Amino acid sequence: MYRILNTFVAVLLLGTSNISTEPTGVLFLISSQDTTYHRPLAARLRDDIINQAESQLPNTDYIITVHMLHEIFNFPSYWAIKNAIPLVRSRLLGEHVKWVVWLEESTHVLLQALLEQLALEDATRCLYLGHALYDDQANIRHHFAFHKDSEWFPFPLQRAGIVFSRALIIKTAEALETANIYSSPFIIDMEHELALFIYNEVKSVALETQLSEDELTAATKSNAMQKMLMRKAHYICSRSDEYVQGNADNKCAMYAKPMERNHCNTVRPQNIFFAVKTCKRFHFDRIPIIKATWAPIASHIRYYSDVADPQIPTMSTGIPNTEIGHCNKTLTILKLALREIDDFNRKLENLVPEQDENTRIHWLVLADDDTLLSIPNLCALLGCFNYTNDIYLGERYGFHHNINNGFNYITSGGGVAMSLPAVRKLLAHCHCTHPQDADDMLLGMCFTNLEVPIIHSQQFHQLRPQDYPTELLALDPPISFHKFYDLDPISVYNNYFANATQQMLLTTKEISYTNQK
Repeated sequence: MYRILNTFVAVLLLGTSNISTEPTGVLFLISSQDTTYHRPLAARLRDDIINQAESQLPNTDYIITVHMLHEIFNFPSYWAIKNAIPLVRSRLLGEHVKWVVWLEESTHVLLQALLEQLALEDATRCLYLGHALYDDQANIRHHFAFHKDSEWFPFPLQRAGIVFSRALIIKTAEALETANIYSSPFIIDMEHELALFIYNEVKSVALETQLSEDELTAATKSNAMQKMLMRKAHYICSRSDEYVQGNADNKCAMYAKPMERNHCNTVRPQNIFFAVKTCKRFHFDRIPIIKATWAPIASHIRYYSDVADPQIPTMSTGIPNTEIGHCNKTLTILKLALREIDDFNRKLENLVPEQDENTRIHWLVLADDDTLLSIPNLCALLGCFNYTNDIYLGERYGFHHNINNGFNYITSGGGVAMSLPAVRKLLAHCHCTHPQDADDMLLGMCFTNLEVPIIHSQQFHQLRPQDYPTELLALDPPISFHKFYDLDPISVYNNYFANATQQMLLTTKEISYTNQK
């Protein structure tokens, strides 16, 4: 089911000199998350847009409306634009709305500059505008779309902001009612999947508003309708310092910002227990790579396998390895890890009754044996969350979504970070239906049933660096990459993670030296 609330923020700015002028409505939708970290960021963006409207646009014919999506939608895939468009059309697309602008919590908006650019466009035409991203090569993240030539297809960077005309919202909603949407049951990269759906299912004719209904019907029947591609807008940028060609003051009207961490706390490596899932087959192929990269900075790390191997060492789960699924194995790993964490914390408390919370383990991170991690970048992110709350964090995927069903989950290859209360709740209520159930999807389904939020971070990556646009990776320091094929994992670690690791080691040594003095 879905819910639309009547709580929203809108500013009506109608000029008094010509009250008969038809107002232009601009609807801003912030793809927010309902967490103590993300809510304030979304609220600040909402308030900033409204304040700009009130201060910069007096006596103008604009109606500015701003929604934080987590406040008005409660179906699982509200974050995926394609899935939300039908409700936007039916519930939010008032008669005066000409433009719909999709944002993220870290998007920066210069409202007046944006409206000046939109005034040059025709909202009655099917348009969507944004900062264009391109694949360097076909990859599984995008279902190998255009595998013969993937570099030509543009898809939007949502964090920079995406603008949809009213006409496109209506046509896309209509297409969603009739099209076979789920060629794949997964939502992996919703920006690319949206662009692909519009390209395949939404057809348009240039200057179609000048055609009669009969002419439009004839154009459709004669296949004269054109496929739609996102148009790169020079005033929508991937970063604040991007040069804007043709703009007098070289300012971007919207751009993507890094996620803010000003109010986050400090998490140390000793606060995190790392559980690495492996099997005998990969003991001497993959584990040495982890030991050569991120393992040395981990205070607590355990390798769980189908066999005990003292050379590594690994701990046996007692679960035979399977080619797919790993549900029983993963739940067993979580039980063993939690038991070890509790033993450690209990012994620490007995040794130091008034212990410093900084020395206790508060987090459990589950990783594959071919996952590269940046512990410093992970510590920085975890510091934005309260470890006493139910936290389930990583790269979010969706499965079989529509308004009435489906669920989200954190894909395991990129690493899954959980607070201990969330792990306890999971283990108390979650069981495998079949031993080979997909473990990450089972966790997502269980946490959804337990009403534990699935928290998404773009810093986690299920795939390799080459499977993501460079501009996307540049926004925030990556926390993880997954898969060791067709690359040198040591080089990847050195390129993306080594500097932060060295800085953390230097800082740790300085603190230790200061304490000794």
